[in-house]
Amino acid sequence: MKTYVGLAVIAIAAGIAAFWVAKHMRRREPLRFTDDLGASYILKTKDTKKGFEAYEKIREKQSSKGMIITRTFPDKIRQKYKMDKDIFLWLSREKTEGSIDPSDLEKLEYFVQEFVSQNEKAVILLDGIEYIALQNSFESTLKFLQSLNDRIILSRATLIIPLNPAVLDKKQLSLLERELEILQVDYRLNRFFE
Repeated sequence: MKTYVGLAVIAIAAGIAAFWVAKHMRRREPLRFTDDLGASYILKTKDTKKGFEAYEKIREKQSSKGMIITRTFPDKIRQKYKMDKDIFLWLSREKTEGSIDPSDLEKLEYFVQEFVSQNEKAVILLDGIEYIALQNSFESTLKFLQSLNDRIILSRATLIIPLNPAVLDKKQLSLLERELEILQVDYRLNRFFE
């Protein structure tokens, strides 16, 4: 009888502990961006909406102009997030106004450089880094981000890159973490970074 009571107490304690861990692992904490200008952030998340929210928050806080580089067709973003004043570059091989070939990293970097040099405290959202890495090699994408980060720092701008860490291997993530500031958004993704 004592054995069953002991097992029941252990089971209840384990259930309470599991509930507590699940509750605290899913809590939402506000993203904390430094007030220093000249920073590049990777937001580790599966939800690209978090990137747009962070972008809008920083842009409003700094009262600055913004540029969105995205794989999603810009009209969808304008409609969904009501971002009519922002400049868009659509990552696509289609030759349309406002599109840019994702394999032309020099041209993409040039556009960002021009934008940050003409707009003080500029905020850039790069939504689609996975697509860029697929269209190029990871090494060339990393070199592009390193160079872009240098330009962001010198221009005192802010770069936000939402990234689903499941698309990269550990070595690739480690290389990115050495170059850019990392913000953990989805706590359920912790298993990818241990």
